[in-house]
Amino acid sequence: MASRRNSSDPANRRRTERRRSSLEVASEDQVAQQTEEVFQSYVFYRYQQEQEQTGQEMPIDPEIAVMQPEHDNINNQVGRRLATIGDDINARYDSEFSEMLKSLKPSRDNAYEYFVKIASSLFESGINWGRVIALLGFGYRMAIHVYQQGLTGFLSRIARYMADFVLRNRIAQWIAQQGGWAAALDLSNVYWKYVVTVAAVILLGHFVMRRFFNNQ
Repeated sequence: MASRRNSSDPANRRRTERRRSSLEVASEDQVAQQTEEVFQSYVFYRYQQEQEQTGQEMPIDPEIAVMQPEHDNINNQVGRRLATIGDDINARYDSEFSEMLKSLKPSRDNAYEYFVKIASSLFESGINWGRVIALLGFGYRMAIHVYQQGLTGFLSRIARYMADFVLRNRIAQWIAQQGGWAAALDLSNVYWKYVVTVAAVILLGHFVMRRFFNNQ
């Protein structure tokens, strides 16, 4: 009986209609355009999570401080969902991302090159939602790292890197085939648990570290 009431609820119907509309118009170019907003939302909620987990104020990038994601915006909802789901991947690999960035010392001149090389390593053996979450996580960690090194205004630049990368490497095409970014909101918790578990086992760790540094 509860499911019938929920399905007839006007608010639920509006959410479903918004998602369906987004799914119907998804294309590679639109996915790439939406990627910046999804990433920025991911960054905002990921930063909030880290504050709550550490129990202390983290140095905040001014670009994060001025963010005000709209709750009814589909792309913002996707960013929040992926930030929450990716918590396990982040816990496992944040230290490796951080160590990698410390070794590489990204700057304004080489940040895009490093971003593309490391991001490409994540998708060498295919595309799935777990790898997409890892890409967002790496972009976040890179943005925080360069800010802590005294480089400001980098978050929006990394958002553009992200959009360019997903378009050039057929990731936008894959996301569009799934139904666009909005499709991430309709996947079950069981599916997400499976995706995150698989990604945690095969995605990063020493594999990406070896592949990247061997190509230097």
